[in-house]
Amino acid sequence: MLIKTLKFDGDVLEIVKGMNWSEDGLLGTLTCGQLDRTMYIAVNKALDAMGGKWNRKLGGHVFKMDPRSSVEGLLDSGTLKVERDGFFETPLAIVKMMIGYAWPAGNILEPSAGLGAIVDNLGLSQADKHNVVCIEKNRDRANILMGKGYTACCMDFLNFKGFNRFHRVYMNPPFEQSQDILHVRYAYDCLKYGGKMVAIMSEGSFFREDKIATSFREWLDPIGRSIKLPDGSFKISGTMVNTRIVVIGK
Repeated sequence: MLIKTLKFDGDVLEIVKGMNWSEDGLLGTLTCGQLDRTMYIAVNKALDAMGGKWNRKLGGHVFKMDPRSSVEGLLDSGTLKVERDGFFETPLAIVKMMIGYAWPAGNILEPSAGLGAIVDNLGLSQADKHNVVCIEKNRDRANILMGKGYTACCMDFLNFKGFNRFHRVYMNPPFEQSQDILHVRYAYDCLKYGGKMVAIMSEGSFFREDKIATSFREWLDPIGRSIKLPDGSFKISGTMVNTRIVVIGK
């Protein structure tokens, strides 16, 4: 996991300190009035690092998870450590494409499930959610998944023992250091015979010449296929990395 340390000056800290928060901590609003361009960029950088996205309609920064513990740490030290664990939510348009390649059925697994952007949009009833297992290494995100009614295991997916258990696997794994390749091959072992998996993977896995990538392509060729997604498909989620959908049957 990559960790980036950001440092902010006192003026930024004072502005963040004076913010108002909704009761659940998912909306933070500035109370300092109009900022000049330079200061606005600096403040926005701090809030963006904590997961906040500006929402013009609501007049504040919207968060997926309550960031106030991060705010307290930022105010105490003036620095913020940001864990980069490869988490970029799967856009709804991509989820719909994934479902088109494998309609939900039976027991379902989502490794590296994040906040549930894929499983939330599978059209499952509350009862069917009991057939879903989500693996998520981040404790806060795992708790959110459990609150939605899924079985959520807070762990590294590569330590999950779920071999030959699932009819469907939907996944958007982390890409750093060929993790998408390792996760996809591991997830294949979790499929039942007759099952199908759909994964998002980095474009690099299909042109790199290192041993891991070339071995993966040789493995994939007889059992699956890949569909290149348009450039910028994940721009809305905060990354411009080029991606493909991979479909594999077992």
